[in-house]
Amino acid sequence: MDIWLDSAKYGQKTLEELRDNLIQVFNLSANQAEVLINGSSHRIKRSCTPEEAEKLIKQFKFWGVDLRVEITPPGDINSLNASEPRKNESQQVPTGATLSLAPHGDTIPNLPRDKTPPNVTTDHLHLLSE
Repeated sequence: MDIWLDSAKYGQKTLEELRDNLIQVFNLSANQAEVLINGSSHRIKRSCTPEEAEKLIKQFKFWGVDLRVEITPPGDINSLNASEPRKNESQQVPTGATLSLAPHGDTIPNLPRDKTPPNVTTDHLHLLSE
């Protein structure tokens, strides 16, 4: 799981308060905090556990800031080394959402289904003569 801060959607007052909180709580330098609130999207935590993600989400929510959570598909080494997210490499989860696995065999909502009919070979079939 990667945690992202999108500061472009917040006003100046919220960003100033966030900067001060980042400096106090996370012991960031003023320059590092300024970079995080410059209006761009920044990954603030890479490959964290759901528990770590939950703590960060709650902390930033307390400050009035929503974080973006991206789940990297297992085995996708390229996306783990990338500095910016690429399209179709990860799924975004709304902040505050609880994560759970669907039961085996369940349909996953919002996942496009493959409608292509399977390629069936009939070479082994024959008609019975009467």
